[in-house]
Amino acid sequence: MKTSIGRNTVTMKNTIARAAQSLGLTEKRIITLGISKIDSRQSKTVYKDETKRTITITASEYQTIANLKRELDAYKELQAGTEKIGKKQLTIKTETMRGKKITRINWIEQATYEQGRGKIKICFTTKIMPYLCAIENRFTTYKINDTAGIKSIYAWRLMEFLISWSAKKEGQRTITIKNIQEMLEIPTSYETGGTIARIIKPAITELEKRNWRIKYETEKTGRKITHITFSWRKP
Repeated sequence: MKTSIGRNTVTMKNTIARAAQSLGLTEKRIITLGISKIDSRQSKTVYKDETKRTITITASEYQTIANLKRELDAYKELQAGTEKIGKKQLTIKTETMRGKKITRINWIEQATYEQGRGKIKICFTTKIMPYLCAIENRFTTYKINDTAGIKSIYAWRLMEFLISWSAKKEGQRTITIKNIQEMLEIPTSYETGGTIARIIKPAITELEKRNWRIKYETEKTGRKITHITFSWRKP
């Protein structure tokens, strides 16, 4: 199963890595494969051309990242992904002097599944491109192969979040429980205990199987856990 994506790098502004992405695991794989084929050094003006924003993803590439045994399964997941991905939005929250501002951006303009040809085409929106190209600082980057076989969207998103805070091998970051719940898009029915036991711990366990070293400590305000501090070392 040979593909041409092995050395591809996924690069995005930290804003995306720390924002709610509304992507399930299949859509996340598709979007990330697409991002890995974008040259983050290119000028924003290049991507006013629709052909420059349109990316082809093959079933073979998807099979590699999803770690699927059969290419037929990759076909099926790609087809299912194109049916959902057009409605997915990135949600960016920023603080202003007048309060919080919430911006929602569609990831793609269109997705085309080419039946019988084992590939799809996705066209990124012009609004999302400034977060993916002409990037000079404050960015998150990793090899596409680092995601191969990830089974949990929460593990993937936690990985991006940690990378976004440190370009070095090691890092540490404190975040409120509320913010980590929003970023990882944890169901609102989960209390703090459920968030840590059912989401955070399994995500850490999966990343540790991929040679990450992650520790966390919680902090209480009164009797309630309000913050969590991650300390990590990348592979």
